[in-house]
Amino acid sequence: MCALEIKEVKATPEFNIWYFAELNGSTRIEHSLMESLEKYWNEWVPYLKTYELKAEEGSKGGNFLLLFLEKEVEDQVEEIWQDTPTEGLAHHNLAITLIMSAAQSLLPELEEGKCAPLPKPGEAALEAFEKLGLTWNQEGTVNRQYAVFTPYPYSGGCEVCYLEETCPKSRTRQN
Repeated sequence: MCALEIKEVKATPEFNIWYFAELNGSTRIEHSLMESLEKYWNEWVPYLKTYELKAEEGSKGGNFLLLFLEKEVEDQVEEIWQDTPTEGLAHHNLAITLIMSAAQSLLPELEEGKCAPLPKPGEAALEAFEKLGLTWNQEGTVNRQYAVFTPYPYSGGCEVCYLEETCPKSRTRQN
């Protein structure tokens, strides 16, 4: 087994109001909500962790991109949700917008509407997750609510995705 080098990479997420509005199902955003979104976006950017999991030179394994927002963001979203469910949903969608914007800044193909396919992690990736304090679940998630794990550089969509058979957006699954 070859280990993956964990290398921090710099993402440059930018708030895309159109992406957020689509995700949130909004045609209008009240001024007070916009101010709150701006406040939390700025607070949450430092909680964004972005890594390249890089295979050793000459090994068969590929490289991956791993992004996640630390638990503090999840806790804040939950707190907002408890106070006002509507605002909670908007801030949940803000966290998704932040993580996807960060991923798009590193994988421009995602801006073209392509999915970030989830590969099945091998032992080396699982070991890297553990080093970063993450736990993989067989459903295809880690123990962070806002996370992206995908091949890096971009190397295909549904055909390389662990969730291909269960994803509602799958383009390869036989119906």
